[in-house]
Amino acid sequence: MPAYEYICDNCHHFFSVRISYEHYGNQPVVCPQCGNAMVTRHIGKVRMSHSDDARMQLFSELADARKMEGVDENPVEIGRMMRRMSRESGAEMGEQFNEVVDRLEHGQTSADIENDLPEPD
Repeated sequence: MPAYEYICDNCHHFFSVRISYEHYGNQPVVCPQCGNAMVTRHIGKVRMSHSDDARMQLFSELADARKMEGVDENPVEIGRMMRRMSRESGAEMGEQFNEVVDRLEHGQTSADIENDLPEPD
């Protein structure tokens, strides 16, 4: 089942929805963050295969750009950057990664997330 990307017209949250070809266009899509039904389909860039070196250069450039924009302390922007880096890598990062990114995108700080981790045995 393909995943379609959307941007909420209300809160500007970026999200994906898996919809079968049969139901695409007939199934209502709502923002999971604010519940708004006014969403815009996001058509992503065409992916090109990158070598590991080229991918690491892209990640480095993204991180440098974010530092220059002063978003290092903004958990929402950090979460968005991590989500984009994950998409660019094409690798499945796992449920724990997705949970951390979701929490960052909802404004939790890395300290808040770290405090919720269980104590090591």
